[in-house]
Amino acid sequence: MARNDHLLSVGNEALAPMSEAMSALTTQIDQLTEVADARSTARLATLKTRMENFTASVTFVGQVKAGKSSIVNILAGRPGLLPSDVNPWTSVVTTLNINTRMPGEYRSKFTFFEQEEWDNLMVGGGRLGELANRAGADDEMEDIRRQIAQMKAKSEERLGKHFDLILGQSHQYDYFDEELIQRYVCLGDEDDPDINPKTGRFADVTKAAELYMDIPQYPIALKLCDTPGVNDTFMVREQITLRSLRGSEVCVVVLAASQALTTMDMALMRIIAQFENRQIVLFVNRIDELTDPVKQVPEIRDRIQDTLKQNGIDTSTSVVFGSALWAEAALTGNPDILTDDSRQALNTFYLAAGFGDQAASLDKIWALSGLPDLLLAMNERIAQGAGTRLLDRVRHRARNIASQIRATSVAKSLSGGDGVVRDLDGVSPEDAIATVAAEYDKKAAALTTSLRDKVLERLASAEANFVKRATDSLIAHLEQNGEQGTWQYDPAGLRTLQKAAYFSFARAMRKDAGALYSAAAADVEALYHKLLGNHLGEFSIEAPIVPRVPPPLGIGRTIALDLQSTWWRRWWQRRKGFEAYAADYTRLIASEANSITKDLEETQIAAVLENVRAVLSDFMREQQETLLSISQSAEKAPGTAPDLMAGLEPKKSRDEILGDILKDLSNEAA
Repeated sequence: MARNDHLLSVGNEALAPMSEAMSALTTQIDQLTEVADARSTARLATLKTRMENFTASVTFVGQVKAGKSSIVNILAGRPGLLPSDVNPWTSVVTTLNINTRMPGEYRSKFTFFEQEEWDNLMVGGGRLGELANRAGADDEMEDIRRQIAQMKAKSEERLGKHFDLILGQSHQYDYFDEELIQRYVCLGDEDDPDINPKTGRFADVTKAAELYMDIPQYPIALKLCDTPGVNDTFMVREQITLRSLRGSEVCVVVLAASQALTTMDMALMRIIAQFENRQIVLFVNRIDELTDPVKQVPEIRDRIQDTLKQNGIDTSTSVVFGSALWAEAALTGNPDILTDDSRQALNTFYLAAGFGDQAASLDKIWALSGLPDLLLAMNERIAQGAGTRLLDRVRHRARNIASQIRATSVAKSLSGGDGVVRDLDGVSPEDAIATVAAEYDKKAAALTTSLRDKVLERLASAEANFVKRATDSLIAHLEQNGEQGTWQYDPAGLRTLQKAAYFSFARAMRKDAGALYSAAAADVEALYHKLLGNHLGEFSIEAPIVPRVPPPLGIGRTIALDLQSTWWRRWWQRRKGFEAYAADYTRLIASEANSITKDLEETQIAAVLENVRAVLSDFMREQQETLLSISQSAEKAPGTAPDLMAGLEPKKSRDEILGDILKDLSNEAA
C-alpha cells in the first residue's frame, strides 16, 4: 500500500448508515436464531452469509488515454499496479477484488478465451466481422481478415507450441506484481525499446484478469473493474465490457479534460445512456493539464452537460473534476512526481479553493484531486442502491422467518384436543398446500409467458416502425437527389423505441408480478390461519419483493448503422437504382434492429422473467416446508417436541421475544 493510504477512508461516511443497519440486522438475526428450529436456523444463517458476502461492483469505462487505470490504481492504493502509460496500455478487462474472500490460495487469476470464442474471432472477425458481413462490406472484411492474420501470427510467435493448449484455460498465482500483470493484460508498441519483451505475451488471448487484495480502509468489499474501452479494433471485448457493466452498481465514466471539450466517444455514450442516472458518475481527469483550470472547468462542465442532454442522459448526473496525478502525489507523499505545469495548475486551484493563506498539505492536495468526491459519490450510490436493496430483502425474509417460527411454536404447543386442524374444506392439509403451490407455479408460468410475448411484440413493432421511417426517408432522398452523394439515417430513433418497449415491460412486470406475489402471500397466510385457527393471533406473511429490472445495456451495443466509415460510402456506391437501395437497406436495417432485440431477449428479458419465477418458487417452497411441518406436528403427541427455550429461563416468552424482533424489523424497514 501507499504511504498515505489513510486518505482512502475519506468518503466512508456515506456508508456509515448502511453499515450500522447491517450490524443491527445481524444482531436481530442472532436473536431470532436463539428461538428458531433447525430449519429456520439454516435459513437465518443463509441471510447472515448474504450480508457478510455483500460486494459492491464499480466498473470504469472511458476514452482511450483518459486515465481509467491510473484512477483504479489510486483507489487500490497501489499507484503503478495496472499499466497506465500510453505505451503499454491495458487491453484486458481487469477486476480488482478488494476485501473479498479468495477462492483457494491464489491472489491473481488470468482467464483465456475459449476455443470457440477465438475461432469466432479468427474465422469471422468477431463482432466487427459479423457487422461487416451483415452490411455486405466486402472490402472492410478483407482488411479485418488481414489484421486478424497478423494478430494470430504474432500470438503464435509469442506463445509457440503452447498457443493451442492455453485456450479455455486459466493461469493462477499466489501473488501479483506489475510485471506479471503486464504479461497478461498489456499491449504496446513492439518497436518501443523500453518495452519489456515479456509484456503482453498472453494479452491477445487473455479474456479477463482478476486480482485479490485487502484494503482495511474500505469498510465493505468492492469489485473495481477496469475496462479497455468498447471500441477496440475487432470489438472483441465490447461484449465482455457490457457483461461487466450488467452486474455493476456504479458506472464511473472517465474523460480526459482536454478531450471532454469536443468529443465523447459515441459507443460510450450509447452504453451509459441506458443506465439509471443514479448509477453514473462522470470523472473528468487530467485537469492538471489545463492551462487555466479555474476558468476552463466550468466551461467543460457546460459542454459535458450539453452532450449529455443531446444523448438523452439526465444532466443532473454527477460530474467530478480531478487529477489522478495530484492524487498519486498525495497518496505516495511524493509531490516531486508533479510536472511544472501540473504544479502550477495545482497552485492555481489551491488559491481558488481559499487555501492561499494555509500551508500546503497532502490532505489538501488529496481534496483537490477529486478522489474524495469520487469515493463519496461511489459510496452514496452503493449505499442507496445495492446496500438498501440487500437490507430490504434480508429484513423482509427475516420477518417472514420470524412469523414461521412463531407459527411452528404455536403448533407444537397445542394440545391434541384443541390442536392443528386436519380437515381443510374436505381435503387434507398436505393436499391443500400442494394445490396452492401448483396453482401459483402455473400462474407464474402464464404471467412470464404473457410478459415475454407482449414485450417481443412491442419490440417487433418498434423495429417495423423504424424500418418503414428509414426506408421512406431513403426513397425521399433518392427522389430529391438521385443517386448522388451519401445518405444516412441515425439509429438513435430505433434505440429510443426499443428502450420505451423495455421500460414498458419493466413497469408491467413490477405491477403484474407484484399482484401475483401479493395474492400468493395472502393465500399462504390463509392456510396458516386455517391450520391453527384463532391460536395465531396477530400474524402475517409478506409477499416476496419483486425482482429489479436491470438497465437495457444491450441497446447500447454497436450495430452496423453506427459505423460512420468508408464502408458506408462503398455500400452506397455498389448499388444502382432506387429498388436496389431500398430493398438492400431494408434488409440491413431490419437485421441490425433484430440483432438488438435478440440480445435484449436472450441476455436481459429472459433473465428477468426467470428471476420472477424463481423468487416466487423459492417463497412457495419455503412456506410449503413450514406448513407441512406444522401439519405433521399435529400427528405427534403434545409435548413430544423439544422446547427450544428449555434451560434458558428467559424473562420473556418465545412469543414476546418474536414480537419484539418483528416490531424492530418493521420499524427499521419503515
